[in-house]
Amino acid sequence: MPDANNDVTSEIQVPANLTARHDFDLNRALQSLAGRRTIGVFMHDNPDPDSMASAWGLARLLEVELGARVTLVLGGIVGRAENRAMVDELSIPLVPQHQLDVAQFEAIAVVDSQPGTGNNSLPQDRSIDIIVDHHPARALAQAPWCDIRADMGATSTIILQYLRERAVTLDSQLATALFYALKTETRDLGREATGAERAAYLHLVSLVDHDKLYRICHPKVPKEHFVALDSAIRSARVYGDVVVANLDELFYPDLVAEIADMLLPLDSARFALCAGRYKGKVYVSLRTEVADTRAGGLIRKIIGADGAAGGHGTMAGGSLFRASETAADLDLVFHSLVGRLLNALGRASDSGVTLLP
Repeated sequence: MPDANNDVTSEIQVPANLTARHDFDLNRALQSLAGRRTIGVFMHDNPDPDSMASAWGLARLLEVELGARVTLVLGGIVGRAENRAMVDELSIPLVPQHQLDVAQFEAIAVVDSQPGTGNNSLPQDRSIDIIVDHHPARALAQAPWCDIRADMGATSTIILQYLRERAVTLDSQLATALFYALKTETRDLGREATGAERAAYLHLVSLVDHDKLYRICHPKVPKEHFVALDSAIRSARVYGDVVVANLDELFYPDLVAEIADMLLPLDSARFALCAGRYKGKVYVSLRTEVADTRAGGLIRKIIGADGAAGGHGTMAGGSLFRASETAADLDLVFHSLVGRLLNALGRASDSGVTLLP
């Protein structure tokens, strides 16, 4: 974790509103929900730290400002060990969607995702009242409270701005969640971080429970984690500056993102693509370190009409509509995805070599 007292403090000012977006009227947004007493906040189905922290922070704002009863709706699972540790250590109150009657909510919010992205379980028969996100806007992203800032490095930055603007007190649990979200989403401010993320990071660091943060960053992992790492390294192939891995059956869906992050530091790699299947559904993750490549647009081009995908500058993910029940099914799908990626990047498809000799 970067030292809060290093030279970065001399390079930026820490504005009270964290470089607020001046064309978004938070007062008007809150007024649009006047009288709503039960609100469901949705994330993407297998939420990452930014998604969970954003949802929790928005819930705190709505509880304090509106007196609403807010539920954090979990549409999928929290799979990655660090993310599970975050939920457990900070007691984030996620409620599985299958335990809820979504019709009970007088308002619906979604954070770090949008309608039409294919990565959330928003009710199809309800209009959406709140959208807060830092991914590029989609055509279906319409709501009375719609705050989409694709120039931001994390949705948590936007939520923290709301909380500070309304002077909502942050306890150490929520502060730690928001800090860890910024830490992971921007790779300690090294990936797609703006001045707003740096200011937010510095504001939060003194409020963090560092004992809990350590346990979140260094969780115990099950043996399946190491089995997956072994499988990924053995199956990985390198095509010049592109490294790919077919992970076959996944222990949890966001393992594809975890392995893609792990493979990208390979000295020759500038792109990493991973895919695997979880309960018959194919999940795909793309990572790049090429600054002028929009990973979200690239993965949508690769997946096309076969599924749903999205992302932003250097990281993106998606899933396929077609089920893959066997390793052979996934192998065919993965071969096609790799071919599309190499073609989109202008790389030769016959130059692949195994990562291990």
